[in-house]
Amino acid sequence: MTHLDDFGKAYLTISLEINKHLEGYVDAYYGPADLKAEIESGEKKSPQTLTDDLAHLRDLIPTDNPSRHSYLTAIMRAMDCTIRTLNGEEFDYLDEVYRLFDINPEPIEENQFIKAHKELDSLLPGSDNLAHRLKQWRKQFEIPNEKLLELLDITRNETQKRTQEFVDLMEDEFVEVTLTSGQPWPAYNWYKGHARSQIDFNTDLPVSALGLVKLFAHEAYPGHHTELQIKEKRLYHDKSFAEQAVSILQIPPCVVSEGIAMTAVEIIFPDDSHYEWTSDVLFPAADLPVTSGDELRRIDGACRKMLFYFGGFAFNVFTNAALKYHSGELNEEQTIDYYRTYGLVTEESAKKAFDFLAYPMYRAYVQSYTQGYNLIDQAAHSNDKKTLYKRLLTEEMLPSQLASM
Repeated sequence: MTHLDDFGKAYLTISLEINKHLEGYVDAYYGPADLKAEIESGEKKSPQTLTDDLAHLRDLIPTDNPSRHSYLTAIMRAMDCTIRTLNGEEFDYLDEVYRLFDINPEPIEENQFIKAHKELDSLLPGSDNLAHRLKQWRKQFEIPNEKLLELLDITRNETQKRTQEFVDLMEDEFVEVTLTSGQPWPAYNWYKGHARSQIDFNTDLPVSALGLVKLFAHEAYPGHHTELQIKEKRLYHDKSFAEQAVSILQIPPCVVSEGIAMTAVEIIFPDDSHYEWTSDVLFPAADLPVTSGDELRRIDGACRKMLFYFGGFAFNVFTNAALKYHSGELNEEQTIDYYRTYGLVTEESAKKAFDFLAYPMYRAYVQSYTQGYNLIDQAAHSNDKKTLYKRLLTEEMLPSQLASM
């Protein structure tokens, strides 16, 4: 059994106490079960009491490892912001994003999206508007729900095999795949601890074979599931870093985790070879029309100017929309229209995206996707990302540390 020192017990305790006020703050817990049961059975503490507990926790931060001390200090700043919000304090959106996630996002010029539209316009000729042409092109690759689990199983096996070639996964690790509905996200990894995950795929909107390998790599291999199992083993169990026994949604490491997940497909499919794999393996298995990997690469290459167009999400447009909405520049209707127009998505998809960026738990979190990806891309200095990627799977690192590389 992993030993908890005074800091470790206090850290896990305050995380679970905040979760009693803000359900979902603790995304996953795999520390001592008796501690969790004790906290959950007790009365809810007031935000002021949590403020006092946080001050005590700061005094307990271990000082023997300067890098870990900086890491934990940034997490304390994020916890302070969350507790102050629970106490009724309001923050400017960008200030909140910095306090919680150690990043300073800036909007992307719409000219980048317009350039992508022009490229797509030449790749998808026709008389209809571009959004409709893109929708029709993508529609031919939608997976029937009755085929989805079979395709996910094929994708799981391939991404797991490729991940094992460059990183040591835990011996009994496993990912369970389920289908769900009524959620604001396209897919979600529920990490259970002991190298086990359940990944829910949302069927509210059609799931496309075009982005399935990206989505699975993001959530599982070598994305979230891979990172969490390795850090649980190497940092929590081997080093007794209690902060690695709980996954919290409003702290700076989330940015690095999303960067890892957004980069995942590049690591196991070098040179964009996932397009050929999708064309050669997934399309025939799904009885979909076979389109060349080169055509997929050209069209998705234009879409990538809007960043990782899987699951119907154009992430650069999405995070821009969140910045404009939460700063008061756009209202709800205008934000939906902004995302629909620049992201080339349907009204239904745009409304689903708005639900995500407006949800209190995720309003600041949504910035972690583009920021995380860009930080890793820049830190790698256009070199092979695999060395940096392996390091991020095993170390505690802040976004600001990545930015300074």
